[in-house]
This record gives sequence, C-alpha cells and structure tokens, in this order.
Amino acid sequence: MRRMMFVVLHAGLVSGCVADLDGDAEADAEAEATEFRAKPPKNTIKNNKEYPNPAGASATFSDAGKVDLGTDFTKDFGTNGRTCITCHTEKEGWTISPSFVQSRFASSNGLDPLFRPVDGANSPLADVSTLAARQQAYSLLLSRAVIRVGIGIPDNAEFELVAVDDPYNYASAAELSLFRRPLPAANLSFMASVMWDGRVTGATLLDALGEQANGATLGHAEALAPLTTAQREEIVDFEFGLSHAQIKGSVADKLSVAGGKGGPEFLSNLDRAVGPFTIYDAWSSLQVDPRECHSEQQITAARMAIARGQALFNTATSATGSTCRGCHNVANVGTNFNGTFFDVGVSSPDLRSPEVPLYTLRNLTTGEEISTTDPGRALITGRWNDMNRFKVPSLRGLAARAPFFHDGSSATLLDVVHHYETALGFDFTPAEEADLVAFMNAL
Repeated sequence: MRRMMFVVLHAGLVSGCVADLDGDAEADAEAEATEFRAKPPKNTIKNNKEYPNPAGASATFSDAGKVDLGTDFTKDFGTNGRTCITCHTEKEGWTISPSFVQSRFASSNGLDPLFRPVDGANSPLADVSTLAARQQAYSLLLSRAVIRVGIGIPDNAEFELVAVDDPYNYASAAELSLFRRPLPAANLSFMASVMWDGRVTGATLLDALGEQANGATLGHAEALAPLTTAQREEIVDFEFGLSHAQIKGSVADKLSVAGGKGGPEFLSNLDRAVGPFTIYDAWSSLQVDPRECHSEQQITAARMAIARGQALFNTATSATGSTCRGCHNVANVGTNFNGTFFDVGVSSPDLRSPEVPLYTLRNLTTGEEISTTDPGRALITGRWNDMNRFKVPSLRGLAARAPFFHDGSSATLLDVVHHYETALGFDFTPAEEADLVAFMNAL
C-alpha cells in the first residue's frame, strides 16, 4: 500500500547569520567543518532490522522491500553539509535524541553538520569558534535534541509581542526563537497536517510535502537553489514507504506474537481511519500460568500490562471528560484524523525552564496578556484562539524517540503521563500509570 508522508527536517525557512569569527579562528573552524560534511550512506537496511532502545527495540519496514539509504534523502543539496538524514536517522526512530546528538558532538568536537548556527544554535549569532563556545551555543540541541525555528509575529495578528525574555538576546517580534523536536520521517501517511504548527500547505498533502522538502533544503541546509521537481519527488517517495514501530519489548519480547499486532509490518498495511487502539486486544485475555518457567511468566505479565494500558488509553476519562484517544483518534496510530491543533499546556510559563525564551503577548482587542514559551499555531494564523496549539503527532515508535512533546520537555513517558494528569485532570493510580507507559512503550 502506497503511503503519503513528508520530509521532516522539521523545516521552515529561518533567517539569521553565522557569528563573525576573527582571523585564524574563522579559517580553522571552516577547515575543520569541511572534514565533517555529510557523506551519503551507500548501504541499505533490511526490513524489520532491530535497533535497541530502553524499552526493547524498534524497526522500520519499507514498502520498497528494504530501506535504501542511497536516495536523495541522504544527498547533500545545501552549503553546510546537512542532508535529511542528518536530523532524521533510522537508529533514532527517524528523528534524533539527546544521546545521539551528544555522541555526534563528542566525535566531531561540535563540527558535525548537525551543528550549524542557522538553527542548531540557541541563537544564529552565537559564537562557535571554539569547542567551549560550541558547547554553550548548542546547549539546547545537546540537552533536548531541539532545533531552533525562527518565526515572526504575522502582519494580520490579533496580538502583539510586548515582552521578550530571551537568555540568548536574539528573539524579537520579527523572529521569535522557538525550539522544537524534529518530527520522525515515518508513519506520515496518517497525518492531516505538516509540521508542528501546520505552516506548510499545498493543494494536496503530497504538494505540501514537496514544498516542505524544498523549504528544509533552503533553510536548514542553507542551499543556494531550490530542489528540482525530481529531487522533491525522490525524497517524498523514499519516505512514502517508511513504517516505523516498536517491534520488541524489553520484557514482553516480540510484539507480533500470541495475537499481538505490534511492529512496523502490520502498521504498513493499515488504512487511515478513526478508531481506538486494538493491536493488543488478544493480550487482554492472557493469564499467567504458574506451571510455566519464571521468564515465560514475566513475558505474559508484561503483555497483560500492555493490554491493560491500551484499554486505559481508549477509555480512561479526565476531569474534563476527555480521553487519550479523543485527540489521538487515528486507529492504531494515534494522530488526529482531522488535523486538529490542541493546547495541552506544554507552553505554559509555569513549566518554563530558564534556558528557554519566554514571550508575553497582548490581545489587541481585549488587552488580555499571556506568557508562553511557544505560541504554536497562532504564529501561522494570527488568531488569538490558536495560541499554544500544536498538531497531534503519531504515537508509533515512541520508545525510540525521547524526549517528548514539541519542545522535548518531558524526558520519559512517565513524565508525559504526569503532565496530562496535571494539565488535563486525569487521575491514574501508580499501577495504571505503569500500564499506560507499558502500552506506549509497545507502540
């Protein structure tokens, strides 16, 4: 089944310039950076190849029969050494993680193509002339695996920016600095909108995906010319066939046995439809057999926990009457069918860390003021009611791509559950929290 998906360099055209360096430091930094320009991988990956993660292992299944890492997805069309795979690697669930970023920094002294001031640094004007300077300049990328997206207040906005608290002294109404996780480059045929704030659109989803590929190349890769039509199509076609999911649990073992329907191959055959999660329905009737060996009992108990977590995800109700699947309503995938944008409180000033900018905005009609770390959809539509709203991402393959939420503010899935308990009024017992985490880790 052919699948629509998009290039998730987590793109957007961003403006800014590289910090001016003095004399020899500039030449040395340029020479070192040249050594770390990306080289297209020449190998392929077998379907269902397992990549370990803390919850077991994830895998990718391609409709092409294998994952070919020799396509335009991995080729360098820019000026700074970046390609799509720089920020979307198969080993990290088609995105990047802090541990991956830190490893790349250590192996290259912060000169790998991932580390570019245009959007990898906390400010595009940051000093990157020395190793110590780069460690400071790329601190958010290193700690949260987030990319800086620069977006200004739109001309038609129903609000104005009245205050900025930016530790990096760059953000303004012309360009807010927004730090967001690269979305995974897989499972994207189930999406109804492109990017966290839906700012790339087109006559069709495929058109939008092509535009995003081009915008990512011009922005993140700092290309001097747009992608050709053929290059856009090859990038989109590569992603078109990628399905990614958890394939094995650390205790539950294989997720596609005993009636379970986990793993990327089952996912690749799903149609996009509204419905609950049902992939672990068969495990709801399991029982631990005392006659089995201890390890088999543990596997069965782990699978039972996953099934209980699935039931909670589908049916547990918050104080406001909402359910998890109310927003995550694409069956067995967990994105939103209509592409609705939601405010789940992640941008709240109460949750702001001092290393993240804070913005105060005023409604031009009512005079109401709010503070936020990221206005989200409102910066695209200009509407006050869209403040702090973001898209609902796919939940498949979650275990491979911590940290979570658009800003990487939740380090673990248990942190995610705790956030929703506080922000939306869910009330889970510790045992229920554990079951929910077990389920999400099995996606």
